[in-house]
Amino acid sequence: MPIQRNQPSPQRQTVLTFVSPNVKDLLFFETIDAQRVGKTPPAYGTAHPDSVQFPDHTLAYVKQADPNGQLYYYYYANTRTSQDEYNFEYSQASLGSTKFDTVKRTYIHLRSTFTEDDSTNVAGSAMPTEPASANFSGKGYILMGREQKRIGDSELDGIFVVEQRMYFVRENIESLAWDELSHRNLKSTISYFYKGETPTGAGATIQALIVDSDNTWWKPTRTTLSGTEAIGSYRQGKQVSSDWFEVVKKELVAGAPLGSNAITVDTYFSSIDHTFPPVLESVNVAAWERQDGQLLSFPEYNMNPEGYSGPCKVRIDTFWSPTPFSGVGAVAMLPQSFTMGTPYVRINIPKCLSAGGNIRVSTGTRDPVYKYAGYDKQIPSTNPPAWPESIKVRDKQEPARGGYIRTSWTVYPPSFT
Repeated sequence: MPIQRNQPSPQRQTVLTFVSPNVKDLLFFETIDAQRVGKTPPAYGTAHPDSVQFPDHTLAYVKQADPNGQLYYYYYANTRTSQDEYNFEYSQASLGSTKFDTVKRTYIHLRSTFTEDDSTNVAGSAMPTEPASANFSGKGYILMGREQKRIGDSELDGIFVVEQRMYFVRENIESLAWDELSHRNLKSTISYFYKGETPTGAGATIQALIVDSDNTWWKPTRTTLSGTEAIGSYRQGKQVSSDWFEVVKKELVAGAPLGSNAITVDTYFSSIDHTFPPVLESVNVAAWERQDGQLLSFPEYNMNPEGYSGPCKVRIDTFWSPTPFSGVGAVAMLPQSFTMGTPYVRINIPKCLSAGGNIRVSTGTRDPVYKYAGYDKQIPSTNPPAWPESIKVRDKQEPARGGYIRTSWTVYPPSFT
């Protein structure tokens, strides 16, 4: 209940009330006899005349106490210099898409001292940690935002305003989602930066980065976590309030590091239909001499192995890079056919792989029809000359996952095993 205090002077009677847990924060009014002190009250903010009893109190409000204007209520309020000891309450607040545990601190200031642009209370400023019993110290509370409000009491609104400051412990918010391509969970990390802050490795303030969409800090990049693991990721950001910016770092793919910038995302085996051409092993010409001396030639050729068309083992490799791959392209075996024609020898070799060589035939020295003649046929060589151990039959690149996905198919020749 209010405490009445009898004054020695009959023109001032005081009623005290407590406006906070701190007994020094007193709000009180005095009943003033206008005939003794005059009908013109002092200006709001005038210090209390009793500087010994009320050194920190100023006039906050004047109200007529009777219909004749003979009595007035003079309301005095403390400037409340020790508010950090009791002005806190725990709550929750949203910043962007994330809700944080917060501490709200309420301050009452003189209107004349409150400024909207307070350089000592900008976003990211450390929170005053008094009192020790609140257990704020060492937790990293920083200022999220501040706002001004009216107190709502006519006795105080004249010279005081309420300032509410919201503090929170800034933390990165992480989430996981399964990625079928990488066969693992990929992580998204939400981080918050205050105006004027330079993120690690960025080289510019967050507000400068937001308007510079071509900054390399936003571009997809590879991070090597170990000798056998690498992550491809990129960042995206937005401004969520006048003082705060939200940045999401998203992992795109994961796998083994490849070269200086790429990632081997996946390797697995399967089966596809493929054709391997025959391989020429040898060409022979058997000569038979007639009684009249004429030579008859009978050619023959051997393929080893014969051609094959059917299911083959295939290795499928998937790669990712933030920049386009170079040297993309498949290869193919290029078989060749050849023919040879003489009066006595005619050879037709179907398309095949060949290491080359030479065929020589002649009429002999006793041919009754043709004079002696010889003929050399160069067997063409192919690339490859025989079945390779494997061959890349398909190699495709396309934009995906913030960079480029490359998929290649490597086919192996058929074998019994």
